[in-house]
Amino acid sequence: MATSKATETADELADAASSAGRRAGARARQAGDDIGDSIERTTDAGARGARRAARRSVEAFDDAADEVDERVATLEETIRRNPIAAAGAALLIGVVLGRFFL
Repeated sequence: MATSKATETADELADAASSAGRRAGARARQAGDDIGDSIERTTDAGARGARRAARRSVEAFDDAADEVDERVATLEETIRRNPIAAAGAALLIGVVLGRFFL
């Protein structure tokens, strides 16, 4: 009788441990799935941010290149309209630079 009671108690404890193990396994799987989903969302957000930054960088570079092209065109136009003044300015700049560096 005591042996059957001990066996019954051991079986109950084994069932409880098994049930707790199954619940813990299910929770661990759910936590793993949640972490995987979170990592995927974070990765997607990072990729979107990188694409946005790349697009903005390209736009900024294009804007800067356009600005430089406009200034060069304006300078060329000024030199063509006033070639003697441009030659004088170039000579003056050459003299000043030569004075400092030679």
